Amino acid sequence: MNRRHVLITGACALAVPAIARAQDPITQKFINKPEDGWTIYGPQTDKTVKDKDINGGRAIEVKIASANGNIWEAAAQTAIIKPIKKGDKILGVVNLRAATESGGPASLNLRLQINTAPYSDFGQKSISVGPTWQQYAIDTVAPQDYAANTTVMVIHLASGKQSIFLGPGIVLNMGQ
Repeated sequence: MNRRHVLITGACALAVPAIARAQDPITQKFINKPEDGWTIYGPQTDKTVKDKDINGGRAIEVKIASANGNIWEAAAQTAIIKPIKKGDKILGVVNLRAATESGGPASLNLRLQINTAPYSDFGQKSISVGPTWQQYAIDTVAPQDYAANTTVMVIHLASGKQSIFLGPGIVLNMGQ
């Protein structure tokens, strides 16, 4: 599978120097590294674009040429680099906007899942993404323990001919 790692330089206000992050209590709950950007794969093209309406002024535009047989054939994901314990409350947040061929909203899936076959989810939410920036969130309680670097937050993008604009993705472990 063709995967490409894309950074959103300057787009994540939370991607501040490590010393400043260490002093902010909410960043201690991060279980991914938002400053590392997105890994994007599948039949699509992507590029970093300037956008004055998103915090940091940059986003990733992912163009999908047509609907594929499966919505997950093109996706963007951020790795969860810390372990998760059964019963932990997990919160994923991402800023998105979309431009579709029909002019209507894009229907996407936002998931928390393991990153190996069978790609089982431990949280999934269908979202309708319109043309203006909006924050989307998914929250769940972990049904089991997950080791570090075995899970991801993923957005399935191949639901139609469209451009999806990705802001930073953040995943937090809010504890028991």
